Amino acid sequence: MRIAFYCNLMGWPKRSAGGVRQWVLTMANALVERGHEVDVLSEAPRWKFVDEPQLDPRVGRVILGKLFARRRLDAYVRAHPGVRIVAALNEYNIGAAKLKQRVGANAYVMLTQRENLSADVQWRSPKRYERAVAEVRRHFNEADAVVSVSRGLTDDLRENFAIDPARLHTIYNPTYREAYVRSAPDPVDHPWLVAKDQPVVVAAGRLHFVKGFDDLLEAFALVRGAMPARLIILGEGKERAALEAQVARLGLQDCVAMPGRQPSTAPWFSRSDLFVLSSRREGLPAVLIEAMSVGVPVVATDCPSGPHEILDGGRFGPLVPVGDPVALAAAMLRVLQGKRPDPEPLQARAAEFSLERALAQYLALWQQPPRA
Repeated sequence: MRIAFYCNLMGWPKRSAGGVRQWVLTMANALVERGHEVDVLSEAPRWKFVDEPQLDPRVGRVILGKLFARRRLDAYVRAHPGVRIVAALNEYNIGAAKLKQRVGANAYVMLTQRENLSADVQWRSPKRYERAVAEVRRHFNEADAVVSVSRGLTDDLRENFAIDPARLHTIYNPTYREAYVRSAPDPVDHPWLVAKDQPVVVAAGRLHFVKGFDDLLEAFALVRGAMPARLIILGEGKERAALEAQVARLGLQDCVAMPGRQPSTAPWFSRSDLFVLSSRREGLPAVLIEAMSVGVPVVATDCPSGPHEILDGGRFGPLVPVGDPVALAAAMLRVLQGKRPDPEPLQARAAEFSLERALAQYLALWQQPPRA
């Protein structure tokens, strides 16, 4: 079977960053290791092509360019009849759906959705949101399959975008990685974790409004009013200056650190006393699963979509309303002041989001013949 990932992984500036990048790397490398033919399609112009060093050398790099990308994409399908095209991110989902209209049964086209489109309306301009809604409604039903990374996203597409239920499928991202868990004992060069004398709360993600770190800081200020503790936020982004100003306004300079991106978050998470996900919206937050995989207790906002499913409605960690720092602080205090939970159930739950489970579900769909 030939599978082609269409998401511009190797374009610059990186348009397939973060979770999509890790998903493509994990899937492509695993598929080629199992004997499938795998390509990654890039729309970047040749002068902006940036190879991905973590991609298995057996994975094909196909440069579509930008000016004639559509023509070259069609030619790629003609050269590989029956190819499974797998798109990610809205721009490429729409492009792949339009491709399906042109090539019919010559390719099996799968779109993958990893953002809650309805939740996006809160921080997109109305015109931009309406355009995105119209494109999804018009084109997604052309695809052979639309895969969402959580049931919440699947429900959103069915209920709010009129996507045919027969085309909709939920496949959790293959987030659990044994190599990640094995890296948990690696050294961490941070004084709050090397010689810990207070509980440490950790969070991670892009420094962006949707991650709700402003709410987390407000909640942590309340926690500090009740007990000594420190907060580490890992990640980088355009909200750094605003968050640093908020830290100063709240008087938290001596107990909040933002050391930027790290090669692996596992050693930081495993040495912490609590992981907090404060997002306003997600698809399926990998960082929450990663924290559970190394056994750290977790608290999360019940945002659309993913945390409710990962934590099984609160069974594996407290869920709190989005945008409620008081409730978030109360949940954090309950965990920090209570007996630390047994890590094994958390780790077992995280292991359910495995590569083997995801691959089996994807391969079952790709075995189906393309629609005409």
